[in-house]
Amino acid sequence: MRKKNLSVKVAALAMSGTLAMAPMTVRAEEAAVAPATTSTETTETTNSTAANTAAAESSATVSGTTESGTGATAGTTTAPAPVTVEETPVDSSTTVPNNVNTVVSDDDKQGTDIGLQIRNRKLEAKISASDANENGEDPISGKNPSLNVIPDIANLKNKDVVMQGDLSIAKDGSTDYDTTTTDLYEVNKEDTYSLKAKLDVNAVNNAINASAKFHPLMPYVNVDKMETGLRAKFEMANNLDGSFHLPTDLEDAKKHYELKSDDGNPMIYRINYGNSNFAKDKVELAMDLDLSKYPNPQDQISTFGSLNNLINNSAKKIQLIMKGIKFNSASANAEVNETPTEKTTTAEGAIRGTLVGYMKADVSFLGISGKASYTWGAIQNADGRDFVVGRDRVAGAKNGINTVDLTVKMTTTENKVQPVNPVQPVNPGNGGNGGNGGNGGNGGGDRTPIIPTVTPVVTPNENTPADPGQVLGVDRPVSVDNAVSVEEKKGEVLGATRPSTKAVATRATVSTGDNNYSALWASLFGLSLASLAGFVVLRKKEQN
Repeated sequence: MRKKNLSVKVAALAMSGTLAMAPMTVRAEEAAVAPATTSTETTETTNSTAANTAAAESSATVSGTTESGTGATAGTTTAPAPVTVEETPVDSSTTVPNNVNTVVSDDDKQGTDIGLQIRNRKLEAKISASDANENGEDPISGKNPSLNVIPDIANLKNKDVVMQGDLSIAKDGSTDYDTTTTDLYEVNKEDTYSLKAKLDVNAVNNAINASAKFHPLMPYVNVDKMETGLRAKFEMANNLDGSFHLPTDLEDAKKHYELKSDDGNPMIYRINYGNSNFAKDKVELAMDLDLSKYPNPQDQISTFGSLNNLINNSAKKIQLIMKGIKFNSASANAEVNETPTEKTTTAEGAIRGTLVGYMKADVSFLGISGKASYTWGAIQNADGRDFVVGRDRVAGAKNGINTVDLTVKMTTTENKVQPVNPVQPVNPGNGGNGGNGGNGGNGGGDRTPIIPTVTPVVTPNENTPADPGQVLGVDRPVSVDNAVSVEEKKGEVLGATRPSTKAVATRATVSTGDNNYSALWASLFGLSLASLAGFVVLRKKEQN
């Protein structure tokens, strides 16, 4: 009988741990890709009211207080403190404590960890992202043989126990979300966008259902001191300048950040807005177990059987939608095209997301006690992996192809400033530029005045000779030494006092220097006559 009870106890532990995994999975889709932060507010509480009250006291509509998992990040940057909103703590009977920031401090956690303890015996298993992707068909016991004591869990396949999610994007108001599997999604500065994180949580149900088959008494195993919670972060990568919506109050937060079912089944998790943080480049969302819709909330998780029913009847596929996202620029894999008038740049950027969570509880049956714990980190599903065109991808560069993220591209166009051609200075010698005044009349160039040379114009009349001629040597300097002395001669008018007669009325004799050369003139005249006579004689002889 003791051996039988022990086996039942083991099954209960496995099952409760698996169940816890389910809530965590539900939130995994929202965790896209945020960097790990150090928890600054982590005191484990077994009373949900105390946990929620502490969260409410530390939050304000717009505050700079450090929330769990966010204080370290805010304290090391100069960015404004994250925005928080006030929310009334929920009834402690409708939830369980959430200390995810303490239990899972690494935002980059991927894969699943399982821990089971029965009295002093511990069983541990780790299923990594590569196990799920590269050896998905292998049983989880292949690398974790200790699980063979629970055959139904040990025989689960690696791919069946790791959460997988994907991010997609659309313009605000549209339901046509693009997962960027065939091409990158192009965004612009003018529009706002919605980001959807989807998560398939069937892995949780697979583990719970396997645990339920361990023993016929499994439904009666008690579950005590249960804790569970999820933390999702979405962040603009360094190569993408954008902003998330900053809520002004609780209603505005609910309008822009929503967690809901994607398969029509009811949700068992809710966003704890009071414990969430909103910044321009990063959003951190806390998610708690929500049993407020059930008449007897605690009865839903008091035994393994009731917990199994709760998980199987809840949503297997969930989605987290964030609205009002804006993009300004991207810088990765930039391609530049230029024309004489403009410059066009196309570049890429990524939104990175992570989702981590946990569940732990004490279990007991027929006097045998133990513990069970599960931690999870979501990975990118194969179908939604970002488009790759023969080069390293932008999204998921940090953790390879396993990161849940999204890549967008942006095209920006810059108009080039056309240079103004300077006005060329006017050449003063160019007489054909009269229209410009020859003095930079077009407003440019040298402003030094240019005085044109003007040639005086003489209007001829009847007294102006046709050929005025010129005096030769008029400007030739005369040497004093070589100057010819000319004797001044005074002429005398003969008969100036003589009574005028008709014979001489029209004649006057003027004494000039010509009378000194009379013999010369007579000789020249005689020679001329002799020459003429000789010429005549010669002509007659030629004629005869």
